Amino acid sequence: MTLEFDIHGRVGDFRLRASGVLPGRGVTVLFGPSGTGKSSLLQMLAGLLPCEGHVRFDGHSWQSRHAALPVWQRPLGMLQQQPALFSHLTVAGNLEYVRKRRGGRVDVPAIVREVRIEGLLHRRVQGLSGGEAQRVALARALVGDPALLLLDEPLSAVDLPHRESLLQRIATIARRIPVLYVTHSLDELLYLADQVWLMDNGLLQDQGPVHQALASLDGPLATRSDACALLNGVMGGFDEEDHLQAVKTGQHVFWLPAAQSRETGEPVRLRIAARDVSLTRSVPEGSSILNILPVTVVAVTPCGPGQHVVRLQLDEHIVLARISSRSLRELAIQPGQRLYAQIKAVALA
Repeated sequence: MTLEFDIHGRVGDFRLRASGVLPGRGVTVLFGPSGTGKSSLLQMLAGLLPCEGHVRFDGHSWQSRHAALPVWQRPLGMLQQQPALFSHLTVAGNLEYVRKRRGGRVDVPAIVREVRIEGLLHRRVQGLSGGEAQRVALARALVGDPALLLLDEPLSAVDLPHRESLLQRIATIARRIPVLYVTHSLDELLYLADQVWLMDNGLLQDQGPVHQALASLDGPLATRSDACALLNGVMGGFDEEDHLQAVKTGQHVFWLPAAQSRETGEPVRLRIAARDVSLTRSVPEGSSILNILPVTVVAVTPCGPGQHVVRLQLDEHIVLARISSRSLRELAIQPGQRLYAQIKAVALA
């Protein structure tokens, strides 16, 4: 169920041009600063804003030179920054309205359980918190039995304690239908993304797997002050005495602080901030840092006054290190050099 498009249009004086292919499953994050056209692109794909070009989904034309499929006939669900719920209906009434309009083919109680809104069904929407309203809006979108989910900064009005719960729900949904998720939050990108689309000034400039986008020295993500890398791993053993959790990534093991054990073999992402990686020519003696791993320098690029980002190969993985120009010079760092990376902080994502 891939989405293919090549479109262009205008919103006032703002011009937008984008082409791409959305994978048939997983989360594709449309990322970029505010005002770069991310929301406009979503609305054009949904048919809410006029544009020219073609849009095809699962082999069916949504738009061509000759015709455009009405919004209500496109099998998609859409969730925007402010949930557009019907204020005169209860939560259950909002869900029932969509169920009847779309033909009643879905298991509404299952969706209610999945999004965890069982206790909200009889409430009026005016009294819902931001997080509750977004959960209800997500459930209502799913009741429409969409084949594609378009989410436009859905967590912007959600308080921090409820964000992870919604992110978990979205990640689960993306296992069965493709999700295009707009955000300018790097944390949300790191948690959700399988693919990343980078947008700037109305142009879709780059598309690729999240690990590739984060580590590309030619792109905008690796040179940010909060740049980081993602490594795929699995949970290993738990050290009860020191409350440390092992995470295996290929041939290496990382140790992380952990209050309690996680299930062995559970897939996990490791988020490694570039500023939390230091480099040394040899294995240091008496270091308090637990994660000291052999790496090979791939490339180096400046990232600001007196700062450089070093791209490092760790087996099949890429790690970034943000170091000073003085350190770069004193270590004589250059591509192909063998070093050791000291990773003092590894966060789970």
